[in-house]
Amino acid sequence: MNVRLFTTVVLFLVVALLAPLTRADDALDAARKEYVLHFFSVDAHVNLARQQHDHGDRLQAFYTLETARREHFEQPDFTRSFRRIFLGDQFDNSPKAEAALREQLKASPEDAELLNKLADIYISRQDWNKAVPLLEHAMKAKPDDFGPVAALAQVYALSKRTDDSRELVMQWAKAHQGTVDAWRAQINLLLAEEKFAEARPSVEEGLQKFPDDATLHFDMGIVLERADDLAGTRREFDKAVQLGPKNAQIQGWVARFYLKREIDLQRALDLYLNAYFLDPEFYDSEYAEERIHKLAREVAESLLAKTESANFPQELRPAIEKVQGHAATEHWKTSSQQTLLEIMGSDDEINRATAMTALAEHRSATLEEQTYRMLEDPDLRKRGMSAYLAMKWNKARTIPLMKKWLEDPAELVRFDAASALLESGGAEGRKIIQEYLRSGKEPNHQIQEILVHAMQKTK
Repeated sequence: MNVRLFTTVVLFLVVALLAPLTRADDALDAARKEYVLHFFSVDAHVNLARQQHDHGDRLQAFYTLETARREHFEQPDFTRSFRRIFLGDQFDNSPKAEAALREQLKASPEDAELLNKLADIYISRQDWNKAVPLLEHAMKAKPDDFGPVAALAQVYALSKRTDDSRELVMQWAKAHQGTVDAWRAQINLLLAEEKFAEARPSVEEGLQKFPDDATLHFDMGIVLERADDLAGTRREFDKAVQLGPKNAQIQGWVARFYLKREIDLQRALDLYLNAYFLDPEFYDSEYAEERIHKLAREVAESLLAKTESANFPQELRPAIEKVQGHAATEHWKTSSQQTLLEIMGSDDEINRATAMTALAEHRSATLEEQTYRMLEDPDLRKRGMSAYLAMKWNKARTIPLMKKWLEDPAELVRFDAASALLESGGAEGRKIIQEYLRSGKEPNHQIQEILVHAMQKTK
């Protein structure tokens, strides 16, 4: 191969390898900008989390989602946005969606899909009395479909109708012997009654018929764990995880095995993240979100004790920042200032606020000058955090800039400016916000409501 052709091939390969990364980086940067521009839109937060997830920063995506639903938005709004953006599910449990489905059912009363969709709305609201007849109707409309049977059994169980739940599944399985759903259902009943030895032959026979079924491998793992065959358990659970990447129950319960029995915290964290991104409400005696918070902190603390933070995997960066922020708050060191200044530009909202709050307690001439420079930082999130410090330390110098920021198109910039004025601007800051509200210039009604409430609280 001549040199020119070789160079051309190399360049082609480099471009081919870098192109996907460039597109991913562009998408993440675009999501960050949308987050700042439309901070009070749940979709902006969830889409940022999706881009972080797809970029390999799954732990940061988790933190972004949890901050959104715990600090900023109502659960139904978060759920709709998450299901649409992460799962491609146009789920909508609003009254408008409910009314539309009811109208469609008038025209097609035997449509099992419509019946299941409407039942799903009531299940999401925990309105069991309305969900039950719809699921019963769906079962009659499509008797070979195990979906509404499983849903109804779950509703019965949640309604404390345990016997009805068991009987429903048994009857369906008996009528559909030989199907994979029937095998799963019959085995699940045995496992629920802790008849592990009795379940084993059924599981083994099921795996002979359906060797690539994730649920059956998971069931075999349960049987082997009860027999104290941990090597076999690990083999079957790992196979189930591989075969069932979209099954939150498998991902989460195998995570619990690595948390409680095998004791591999990093593996447990990875699998709980898998479960969370399939179902943020996953529960195994504790919610996935609680497991992830604890595991991330433990893994970060363990690694921080062994190595420099610069050598950590990128995905663990937000957990490392949380540990560092807490440490700086509790035990200030000379090196804490630079660490916290870097965290001020974090992708994590809570970490940014923690760093700013800690820095506010350690004013120095050097830090003050760095803060004023950050007011012009290209990262608007970092600018916003620096505004709180600048207002706290030098109102006269900062207030004119905050007034200018109130005209910024980015919601987060306007919100940080207004919050800093109210928090540290004294009477002058209150007057500026009062005049701003009277002017009617604030286009976002949520920001208006927050500022009105804040003004009333600080009277």
